[in-house]
Amino acid sequence: MQSAEIRLADVDDACRILEIYAPYVSDTSLTLTSKIPTLEQIVQKMDDIKKYYPYLICCVKGELVGFAYAHRLQPHAAFNWNVDLAIFIDPKFQGRGIATALYTALFQILKLQGFCNLYATITMPNDASMALHHHFGFKELVVMEKFGYKHGSWHDTLIMGMKIPGFSDSDSLGKPLQMSQLNSNHLTTILAMASALLNGANQKGES
Repeated sequence: MQSAEIRLADVDDACRILEIYAPYVSDTSLTLTSKIPTLEQIVQKMDDIKKYYPYLICCVKGELVGFAYAHRLQPHAAFNWNVDLAIFIDPKFQGRGIATALYTALFQILKLQGFCNLYATITMPNDASMALHHHFGFKELVVMEKFGYKHGSWHDTLIMGMKIPGFSDSDSLGKPLQMSQLNSNHLTTILAMASALLNGANQKGES
């Protein structure tokens, strides 16, 4: 796989994002969402997220094959430095390093913004997601047993979390930057490096 690109999502990507996400809702329990959102709902959610958090996509030879984003974990000001994560890859392109490249860029942008704590909510069983988060240093924090019922079965939910490297508990915290406040050159560099990482890995035949 070559000619892969990690970039910021825009409204024109919404239809393909919905195409990737919909089967996860209708056919799996990897998300406990039970109703496929409309295209309008996807667009609105993208708009809401992109004001404050990175929303990234991966394209391979011009085809959108995966996306990842961060979003607010709790509404209260005390949680301003925390984010929850979401990532979805077209099953035909799983195991090719796309999730790793998306997360690499996502985490670097979140660090640049000034966020501190990353969390992932994983519906069990999901060995692939656990492995991805362990790879980046996430720890298993809590399991909520029989947290959701879908497709005729109860499912546990695992919360994993990590602190962004370089963050100190004694740091004096400023409010995280919005996406529009980031240096565009820094952002371009992060995305280009993640794209190069993905292309280089696949040229070597790595997964």
